[in-house]
Amino acid sequence: MAYFLAFCLALCWGTAFLASKNIVDVLPPYWGTFFRVLAGFLFLAIFFGARRANLKCAPKELWRPYTIGFLLILLPFAALSWGQRFVAPTIGGIFNGTVPIWSFIFGAVLLKGIDRFTWRRAVGVTIGMLGLLVIMYPVLSGTTLEGGKMAVYGCLALLVMAWSYGLGNVFTKKIMVDSNAVGLEANTFHQYLFSAVVLLLLSLCIEPVPSWEVFNTKLILSILSAGILSSAVAFLLMVELIKRWGATRMASVTYFSPIIAMGSDMIARGRMPNHYEIIGMGIIFISLWLIQKRVDA
Repeated sequence: MAYFLAFCLALCWGTAFLASKNIVDVLPPYWGTFFRVLAGFLFLAIFFGARRANLKCAPKELWRPYTIGFLLILLPFAALSWGQRFVAPTIGGIFNGTVPIWSFIFGAVLLKGIDRFTWRRAVGVTIGMLGLLVIMYPVLSGTTLEGGKMAVYGCLALLVMAWSYGLGNVFTKKIMVDSNAVGLEANTFHQYLFSAVVLLLLSLCIEPVPSWEVFNTKLILSILSAGILSSAVAFLLMVELIKRWGATRMASVTYFSPIIAMGSDMIARGRMPNHYEIIGMGIIFISLWLIQKRVDA
């Protein structure tokens, strides 16, 4: 069952980059992020309401959902939207594939047990980083014209996204999964509420309000896909996998995101991967094999 959940999570995450690209092609980045989060929030509100879930959270415990919401929703979504304007969806998926590396580093420092440091995992994440460098060589060397000079800044924004996800995965286990202070439903609900409010205020302050005329069928479907499947549903799947596998092993699911992002990019936009990306993918799969095995206590 865990492997089926992992497949569904990889599919949700991998298709997020095509949807995000479709959104930022039309909307300013922070407004696009807000509408994505709003779609996820409304879905969760209906879902939890139908289940009559307890969504109360004591004021002294709000720092928990606010912290996770900032690390797993607000910051990475905003960074993705900003950076995705200058790079292809495949590149967004590739950077998302670095999340296990950062989860391993943060987890080795902050967590114990299944997330602790081992030499095999250290070798695995090092090989994974090498694979990602191979994939990113055309951008870093300036041999690609896609996105121009801004592609480098787009990649830096995506790196911030990956760092945030990595740290967020660890904190999800530390202050949410392993704690009974706030229920899962209440924690998730307040994460999205917090992120939506902050993003709305941020968008109103720094970007023009988009016209409703730009909301065509493609944009609306992309918002719903990114906000519901790739965000709200994916978050629920992620939490369940953290319970079963731990933060580091769960994060290895993101190694499949580049494959799915690449496939969706090819189908929807006709972009073919270059040989650097193909070679790098092979290296990453070796890394995945090294880090995903459970560490005995």
